[in-house]
Amino acid sequence: MKLKVRDIQSLKRLLAKAITIGGSGDAAHPFLDEPLTATFIDIVTENNYFRNIFRVIPMANATRTVPKLLTGTEVYYQPSEATAGEETTFTATQLTMTAKKLFAWLEISEETFEDGVVDMRTMIRNLFARGMGNTEEKAFLQGDVAHSPTTTNKSLVTDSRWYYRDARLAFDGLITIGRESGTHQVVNGPATVDVFGEAIYRLGLYAKAFSDLVSFCNPWSCNQLMRDENLLTLDKYGPNATILNGEIGRIFGKWRILNSDYVTLGKAVSTHVQNVVIGDRRRVKFAEDIVVKNDSTLWAISERVAMEVEYDAAVLLMIGLQQPSAS
Repeated sequence: MKLKVRDIQSLKRLLAKAITIGGSGDAAHPFLDEPLTATFIDIVTENNYFRNIFRVIPMANATRTVPKLLTGTEVYYQPSEATAGEETTFTATQLTMTAKKLFAWLEISEETFEDGVVDMRTMIRNLFARGMGNTEEKAFLQGDVAHSPTTTNKSLVTDSRWYYRDARLAFDGLITIGRESGTHQVVNGPATVDVFGEAIYRLGLYAKAFSDLVSFCNPWSCNQLMRDENLLTLDKYGPNATILNGEIGRIFGKWRILNSDYVTLGKAVSTHVQNVVIGDRRRVKFAEDIVVKNDSTLWAISERVAMEVEYDAAVLLMIGLQQPSAS
């Protein structure tokens, strides 16, 4: 039997939902050589705003500390020559990053490969990579380690009740940080350039360099922003501009606005590009193994990754953005 279009679509949906925290199963051996591995990781990066924007650092161990400056030095006026100057100080601490494992596996019969009308191995490889990239983005935005309720029954999962191995439970994402300990902006109106201009005031020193700012915006608000003539849209960037996936335009010619399905209606979240740190303990690993007794192939993808922000106050959460009517 040929693999039909609806079967391929079902497989895509299954893979997109497969990534979870941890995981167990039969041992699988890596089968991609180095060039293919690099291409695979590129696909993950291409489908993840965070890895295109923020710092990514290697982790030699399961935890890594990153220096964090709390206060800078003070400079004083020196009124007289040949006199002792005023001593200055600074304070610092460290940010501790802990790698969390994301994992998914899928068993597919040999008949699927034999009868498929497409190159199933390439398709599965690409779908897994996109699934990992999308899962990272969703977790880094919506993640909430203290989220409740959860369920062990996938059929009971809702927007508010998460599966107990949902990858969002591994991290506190930008939306959660903005809500719990970041900077707030209540809009109660449509998304406009003026609204985002107010965000600059609220972020203070964290928004000093417009080119370092990035915002993740829900699709409806992105549509509203694109109708604001003060937004620099993609067609006005020029031939040498670097454009990220999902980028709809720039405010004041520098501040990137990104459209994300993982930002809920009525919200947007902003920060500066040096504030978020992603740690790679194990880069994305893709593997396959033959299950002889089932005449099938087991496919698996995994990584160990960490995500933290240096300054909670540098994360601004907008709420109350205008939403579409229910009709």
